[in-house]
Amino acid sequence: MYPFGNAMGVHIPSQSPEEIAALPIGSTVLNGTNVINDNTLHKVPVLYHPKYLVQAALNQNYIELFTSLVTGAVPTPVDAVVNSDISNNGDAEGFTGPGMLTVQNNKLAVNPPSTFIYGYVTPYTIAVKNNGSIQLIQNNKTTTVSVQDFSNETIPNEYMDLNDFETWYNNSNVGDNVTLDYGLSNFSDGRNMVTPDEITRDFGDNISSYIQSREPTSNESIMVYNSGTNEVVVSTDQTIMNFYSDMDNAARVENAQAFIQAWNNTIIPPHCTGYGTENVSYVSVYDPDPTQGTGWADHGTCPPGRAIRDASLAAGFPLPTGMSMDYENVINDDASLTDGVTVYNTLNYPVKITIWMNGTGEDAPIYCQITELLP
Repeated sequence: MYPFGNAMGVHIPSQSPEEIAALPIGSTVLNGTNVINDNTLHKVPVLYHPKYLVQAALNQNYIELFTSLVTGAVPTPVDAVVNSDISNNGDAEGFTGPGMLTVQNNKLAVNPPSTFIYGYVTPYTIAVKNNGSIQLIQNNKTTTVSVQDFSNETIPNEYMDLNDFETWYNNSNVGDNVTLDYGLSNFSDGRNMVTPDEITRDFGDNISSYIQSREPTSNESIMVYNSGTNEVVVSTDQTIMNFYSDMDNAARVENAQAFIQAWNNTIIPPHCTGYGTENVSYVSVYDPDPTQGTGWADHGTCPPGRAIRDASLAAGFPLPTGMSMDYENVINDDASLTDGVTVYNTLNYPVKITIWMNGTGEDAPIYCQITELLP
């Protein structure tokens, strides 16, 4: 029966990787994640394929061995339908970090993570105001929540707390919408979208905290995995706060420190745009100079902005959006400090912007350094 079974096997279509996968192809998997649905594996008569029975014994899968002997049918061994980084038990193995379930040579496989992985912030849950309720649109599914049921259990609150959400509701019009949480999609290695609940599981608490702290904007690129070990400084710049006798310099320093906090340690993937959107606040400072035409403004952000601008230009980047080449009025009057000032990384590897200020006085130096992250 053994040669007969081999001959018959040639004429039986092999199972597709999608059929036996426990997860959709393109899913993020970690070491130890089960990726095989044992219930979908084809079973064949033991007499046709006694070697499958031997394989079960060698793998010490005694339950499968006993069941096969009793029923006379043995499932196809896992190693016959998988390619790499999957154990005989169907678990992902042999790599560190967030792998990806894929197909190689028409067999199921797991790709270990590349040195750098980045994705784009994508709105996931959107609230639309109705009369007396909201519609929560999440992953193409809509749920209605009445005003009386607003709570931390019914309203996602990692990016907007319940009080802020209720304030938005009370001051918005029917049909207005707001994004309540975000996923990650359009990854550099082509993996599937990762939902808000999966970000911590797949990439760790630090990535979730990083996204939540940045008042994320749609389509902002986020580095989620970095196993690079080399860093090369590609540019540096130094400037000072300057002192203006007709302005509140303490408030200017406060704004400068907020802007520095917003940008420090920002990582920008290759050929992507970076935002300094840290969840910080600025104070309005009065400018009595009538030629400026701005009156109250976020004065003090221009010195650190100047350092980032000049370091970016020294790195070969284009002039950051929202900035000018002026020494004092670096940030354009109409540029939002949240998402209107951006830096574009033209290099083939990620870069990290490091910016800091020594002291708080009128001559306090401000330093900016751009470092390229290499494999």
